[in-house]
Amino acid sequence: MSKNRFILLDADASRPSRTPPPSSPSLLVKADAADTEGRFTLLESRGAHPVPSSVHEECDVFVHVLEGELGVDRDGVTHRIAPGMCALLPRGARHRVHGLSAAPVRALYLVAPGAREEFLRASASGEASTRLGGVAEGPGDPDRFIVLDRGQARPGRVAVPPAFCVKARTEDTEGRFSLLEVVVAQDIPRHVHHEADEAIYVLEGELAVEYDGRVHTAAEGQFVLLPHGVPHALRPGSTPPPRVLQISAPGGWERFVEATIEARARVGVGGRLDAAALNRVAAPYGITYEE
Repeated sequence: MSKNRFILLDADASRPSRTPPPSSPSLLVKADAADTEGRFTLLESRGAHPVPSSVHEECDVFVHVLEGELGVDRDGVTHRIAPGMCALLPRGARHRVHGLSAAPVRALYLVAPGAREEFLRASASGEASTRLGGVAEGPGDPDRFIVLDRGQARPGRVAVPPAFCVKARTEDTEGRFSLLEVVVAQDIPRHVHHEADEAIYVLEGELAVEYDGRVHTAAEGQFVLLPHGVPHALRPGSTPPPRVLQISAPGGWERFVEATIEARARVGVGGRLDAAALNRVAAPYGITYEE
């Protein structure tokens, strides 16, 4: 059941290993392919750099640096990725990821589609890999390579508030996922994603998550997986409000945010969201809010 795929993982915790080789102590598995029905894998690296020099034929890799500095080599150029910066490494683009700082590097690696077993095997051996992921979908588009500075957002159809900083659009990832850096400053009422899994990594503060009749608190460094088909609600649990990375897989979340901004005069009443009006906007995106 989708309900049983819910995950709330502590900051220093890793998902249990299902296949050899075992994960490195410096490589935490926050969600693997089995957890997400193959949509993505999320790893947190603490010192190791689990992306060998390679061409990923079948999966995109999104890197977000938490501490330290990484270098991403592509086409003879080293791109410096400092804390708060991120990069999209598309399938079909040869690259190498390596540390630039003397201090250990903490970084998140989102691999889509999910590829836990092959990805861990490549990182543990340090060998290049040219086949990560599932079934090949074509030659890939190396021009989708993206590097974003801290606070920089991908351009969208309409301007959205800085609290919704789009780091990867649905079209950037060929529909596999979208990723936003979000400040959760107001309550998000109970709703259901009928198709997409929602995943959240807390960067700062505390987030209250209502799921299956319970309210959970996710603090800095914790990870939450909210499977599709199950109602949930979110609200700030700290002051200042929490800042999170929010993943939708498959993508589409940023498109719903844009549509909501366009309809803001109709969906907001007294500073609160009107669920009935919001549902008229949310329906094309496979989302239903409880009225």
